[in-house]
Order: sequence, then C-alpha cells, then structure tokens
Amino acid sequence: MDIGNPNGECSLLACFASTPAGRYATDNVWRYGFIIRYPDGYTSITGYAYEPWHLRYVGVRVATDMRDRGYRTLEQYLGLPAAPSY
Repeated sequence: MDIGNPNGECSLLACFASTPAGRYATDNVWRYGFIIRYPDGYTSITGYAYEPWHLRYVGVRVATDMRDRGYRTLEQYLGLPAAPSY
C-alpha cells in the first residue's frame, strides 16, 4: 500500500522519507506488521527503485524478525535470489 502526507507533500517521491510521516514510517511500521517494500540501496535485490511510501504487510512477527535480524528486503529474509534473476 502507498502512504503519504495529508497535504500531499512529496507524494510518491523519494523526498517523502524526509517528511515527518516518512520518518515515522521508517522508524515504526514494523511495529504494525509492515515493511518498506523497496528500501533505499536495494534496487539490485528488489528490482525496484527506492519507494519510501510503499509498504507491504507481512505481519508483526515477520516484520519484527526482519528488523531484529537486519533484513531490509523480503528477498533477503526468504533467501530468494535477487529480483532481476527471477
């Protein structure tokens, strides 16, 4: 799902990450079972450019485990090859 600021600031742009809503998402979405699906610096793994506004629900257990173990992408967490090779 895509999230944003009520005023539309930085909608669907990387600058969303530097807004209060973007910073909150970066720091807290895992608490609610979400991950930022396409994190910064992982395009070669996910196959998508950085999208700080694009969340995916994976459940609190998985999101917490990913955070605790340092996994930033589902591909890493699930042991899948990088997206460009599937």
